Amino acid sequence: MGSEYGLELSTDLKPKQVLCLLADRLELKWVDGKSLRGPALWIDSREVTGIRCDIIKEGFHFRPDVLVVFRLNPNSDEYEEGNRLMLRATMALLEQSRDGVLLFNGEHIVLQRIGGQLMLNADYGGWTDGFCLENEVWLSHETRSLPSPLL
Repeated sequence: MGSEYGLELSTDLKPKQVLCLLADRLELKWVDGKSLRGPALWIDSREVTGIRCDIIKEGFHFRPDVLVVFRLNPNSDEYEEGNRLMLRATMALLEQSRDGVLLFNGEHIVLQRIGGQLMLNADYGGWTDGFCLENEVWLSHETRSLPSPLL
């Protein structure tokens, strides 16, 4: 089974524009005109509506417009590169957005940018699992413990 991450964004970009930006900037391949793929990575994007929008607004104090879903295959030899691509994609999209939060399995905070302040969750094992993933974060940031309001 794969690992799933969701990037909730407050942005003016539409889901298709998100995918076009990522395809161009990261040279990802289109799967079916609705999804992208890269090494050990599958990316979808859709509008956020209904209860999910309300949950994120209540927990993180911003209204998400777009959800970008990253599915990683942990059994792939290219898993490390898939992780790196996910973070590059996240940074590229945060540059084009107001606020955002990257969640693992819909609840655990990987990173968040709210009010222009980017924070990496020190409790997320991905920063210290040997991949040096923090090197992929080019936006100014801090690292600290970020308990999830969704748990």
